Amino acid sequence: MTKFKKIVGFGDSWTYGDELLDPALAQQFHDAHFCWEQNTEYRQNHCFLGQLGKHYQVPTENFGIPGGSLTSTMWTYQWWMDHETLPLTDCLVLVGLTNADRITHYDPNHKHYSNDPPWNKFVHSSWVNFGSSVVSPEFCDLIKQQVVLTSCTQIEHINYQHAVLFFDGISARNQISTLQFNIMPAYRPVANAPTLVEPDFAWTLWFRDYPGNQKRELINPDGHPNEIGHTLIKDHLVRLIDSSLT
Repeated sequence: MTKFKKIVGFGDSWTYGDELLDPALAQQFHDAHFCWEQNTEYRQNHCFLGQLGKHYQVPTENFGIPGGSLTSTMWTYQWWMDHETLPLTDCLVLVGLTNADRITHYDPNHKHYSNDPPWNKFVHSSWVNFGSSVVSPEFCDLIKQQVVLTSCTQIEHINYQHAVLFFDGISARNQISTLQFNIMPAYRPVANAPTLVEPDFAWTLWFRDYPGNQKRELINPDGHPNEIGHTLIKDHLVRLIDSSLT
């Protein structure tokens, strides 16, 4: 019997389920996109978080956001803690740690769309890097200046350490079952954080180094796991969850 009544996931596009597109929707619309509201159920059911929910027969809540940073992950986590209706001790929290060089700013004037969650008022440096049209020129200039003036390996380690210790400390203080794992490789692992499992492991490197040409069957064109890849992540996390919570 599971020791939790719900699984809550935080992270970037890997947690979100980027590039998971319902084949029926793709067949119906040539320009179908995985971010469409019509695709939400398929994406959430087939990402590793949704697959974990099926495995443990509990509901899931997905707070992953494409392009998100460690900062936005912490901000979103705080929003979740303020709005969760279950006792926090009834939840299993999974945190997929992303690149520590990403920057996030808060935009109080963010325009919400029909499928945009209320906690999402963020502007991410990754969106600027990819030339997203939703970022205003003012925020583009702000992020570019910040990258030029402050980007370095030292601040990356501080960002990573801050996030890991933030989640580890809050989980200990509130007795929340929590597992942190690296989606992107860490600049330098953090010691003395029991919730950080496999600190030297990163999923992007695991898929990159998958033997032979089989990795082509596990990832989508833009580098995110496909349905099979998410199943492999789910299976790996099941082993970690079962060993951690017994």
